[in-house]
Amino acid sequence: MVADVQILREVFDNLLSNAVKYSPHGKNVYIAVSKSDSTCRISIKDEGPGISDQDKLKLFGKFQRLTAKPTGGEHSTGLGLSIVKKFVEMMRGRVWCESKLGEGAEFIVELPYVFDESVQ
Repeated sequence: MVADVQILREVFDNLLSNAVKYSPHGKNVYIAVSKSDSTCRISIKDEGPGISDQDKLKLFGKFQRLTAKPTGGEHSTGLGLSIVKKFVEMMRGRVWCESKLGEGAEFIVELPYVFDESVQ
């Protein structure tokens, strides 16, 4: 499967909304994109509370609620990251999180990069 634009929108909408949802007011969210000959990597980093090692173990599971609470009192179903993982893997990619408690979280999506000259 080649990367699907609609699916990518869902993936990044979820990751961006989580970064905003879990960051205190006035903090930043950073987006970085890079590519190599074989992959495209997109990183979304926030300045929120970070994720504990215990929470990292259940991060991409269905209906998992983590210790951190949304800063604006938003509701969470605990499905978003499991859907992100499923979609990224459908496109033969991978997704992971790098975080230390108290230092924000960085979610990284890496997708295979194949240039197709027939696609404009």
